[in-house]
Parts: sequence; C-alpha cells; structure tokens
Amino acid sequence: MDKRAATIAGLIAAVLSLLLGMGVLQYLHDNALGLPRLLATIALGRSALDPDVTSVGTALVVGGAVHLVLGLVFAFVISFTLHRWGFWVGLIGGGLFGLALYAINTYFMSRFFPEFFHYRSWFMVGLHVIFGALCGGIYESLERDRRSMYRR
Repeated sequence: MDKRAATIAGLIAAVLSLLLGMGVLQYLHDNALGLPRLLATIALGRSALDPDVTSVGTALVVGGAVHLVLGLVFAFVISFTLHRWGFWVGLIGGGLFGLALYAINTYFMSRFFPEFFHYRSWFMVGLHVIFGALCGGIYESLERDRRSMYRR
C-alpha cells in the first residue's frame, strides 16, 4: 500500500466532496453551512447546529477538520482494501465502499449522533459514493507500488 497516495487521495476526495456537498446545499436549500455544522457535531456536540451558540467560523473549521480526518481514515481503509487492483476497481470499489460508509454513518452512527438521522437522503448517498469513488480512483492513479511492479 502506498501511504503517500492514500494521503493525497483522502485529502482530495474529502475536500472535493465537502465543497460539492456545500455547493449543492447552498443551491437547493440556501444552507451551505448545514454540512460543516453537522460534521462539527461529532466534536462539539449538538450545539454546533445552533448558529447562536457556534459561530460560522468555528463550524467551518471544526467541521472541515473532522471531515478531513475521517476522509484520511477512510482513504487508508479503501487503499488497503483495493490495493493493486487497478483504476476501475478503485473507482467502482471505492464507490461501493462509500455506499457502505453511508449505511454505517446514517444507520449505526445515528444512535450516537441523533442529528445524523435527519440527513438520510439520496443526496447524502450520492456524496458518500462520490467520496469513495474519488478516493479509490485517485489512489489507484497515484499508487507507486503497482507501477513499479510492472516495470520489472
């Protein structure tokens, strides 16, 4: 497994999926901060959803940091699982991993973070699948171990 490629893939996939989610939420509901505030509840508790208690800057920084850390963790799991199988398996397998991640996040983690329950939607399914597919595809494109294996 190429740790450098996994780190880059996780960071890029996390940033792009967060920006996409915020953009879509802004377009559909005029609420780009909904997603960072939801993510900030993991570290700050339910008060992160209240604009009177948690400032915009705090919600963005904490929500973004939580998303990046989780993105890196999941990128390493995806990279370890899909290691050396090629770009298309990385892309499709990553998307399927994202789908499984959605199920875990919204059905299991909502027991600990009840606010996640309200984010069960096709929109969130799509964001998780996009994150996983980006992560798997980027990892397989950057992976050094696979490329050096074929040069021998």
